[in-house]
Amino acid sequence: MSCKHNRVLFTACRTNNNPDLLKHYKRYCKILSVVIKEAKKLNFADKIKKVSDKNKTIWNIVHLESNKTDNTDIISTLNINGIPISDGQKMANEFNKYF
Repeated sequence: MSCKHNRVLFTACRTNNNPDLLKHYKRYCKILSVVIKEAKKLNFADKIKKVSDKNKTIWNIVHLESNKTDNTDIISTLNINGIPISDGQKMANEFNKYF
């Protein structure tokens, strides 16, 4: 099973109106999804087993699978009543006032 074969089947289904081919393609996609999920599980279990800091590795896997990356959205200025504030302490004070 491969993604390349999946693409070939997809193209064949788009160009051909054969219902048997469509049924075969859908069945293939379901099986391929199951195989990919199991391969990921085995890979992650192997990674966790090999490291000494299991918690960090588990959280890295969670972030990887949830498509989370480091938060690079940093607020550099805050506009309070039309006045831009860029000092971190003043911005924190304004947030504390607001909340």
